Amino acid sequence: MKSILIVYYTQTGQLRRIIDSLVRPLSGNPQFSIDYLELSPETAFPFPWTRMEFLNVFPETVMEVPVRLKPCAEPGNPARYDLVILAFQPWYLSPSLPVSTFLNSPAAEKVLKGADVLTVIGSRNMWIGAFNQVKQKIEGLGGRLCGNIALIDRAPNLVSVVTIVYWMFTGRKDNYLGIFPKPGVSEEDIAAAGRFGAAIGPALLENRLDRLEDELKKLGAYEINSSLARLETRARKVFTLWAKLIIKSPKRRTLLLNLFFTELIFALAVISPINSLIGFIAKSLKGNSRK
Repeated sequence: MKSILIVYYTQTGQLRRIIDSLVRPLSGNPQFSIDYLELSPETAFPFPWTRMEFLNVFPETVMEVPVRLKPCAEPGNPARYDLVILAFQPWYLSPSLPVSTFLNSPAAEKVLKGADVLTVIGSRNMWIGAFNQVKQKIEGLGGRLCGNIALIDRAPNLVSVVTIVYWMFTGRKDNYLGIFPKPGVSEEDIAAAGRFGAAIGPALLENRLDRLEDELKKLGAYEINSSLARLETRARKVFTLWAKLIIKSPKRRTLLLNLFFTELIFALAVISPINSLIGFIAKSLKGNSRK
């Protein structure tokens, strides 16, 4: 029998649905046992958010300032797991606060040291920076990354900004104004995640996790959008500067958060379309190559 541990944090429930769909081909199979380790903050983050509640997590998320997590039943013998699935979502282009807190804790070393680890991401569309942070943590703790799956909102960038904000601030995952697509990862993509579980099972049983990444990529585990990747790289630098300034200036926190929000809106409304246009032109001139 092969044992799997799933470590995750979900605020809206979407990521848990992705996980359940992914492991459905394995969950009823006596050749596999699956345990879950859910990360829960002592003070739950609100959903839906208010604007200031959403802004207030920004600097600590970017700078990985830990929050207090509820005690959870840690696996008695982490070494017995043949695969650890770490599922997370990006906040402000970084791993969510509960996940970064876990990754910087002694519990993470117990779970990840010597383990084969598969990352699963549920995201709007920019996930590369958060993934790289998590990858570095896993490898720094002695884990072996054997694959990554990233399910995203497939709507155009500016459209998904509108729909995700609508979802975050109202809690409603329907068609905003009756004309916008539903926010988040589509129901079709969530339902289709089982194809990855169907590939994970044989890789585990045949002890070939070292080749799992290639198999998952063939199944469409993730796509790299060079235009968004370029925008994300620039945005992460700006986010870091703002986060450091806000944390160092507690008396001006509200003012600085509002200024950051203003710049964020400007970037989404002006810089993002320009970046998309540049990306389209570059793609037309150079072809659909990927670094």
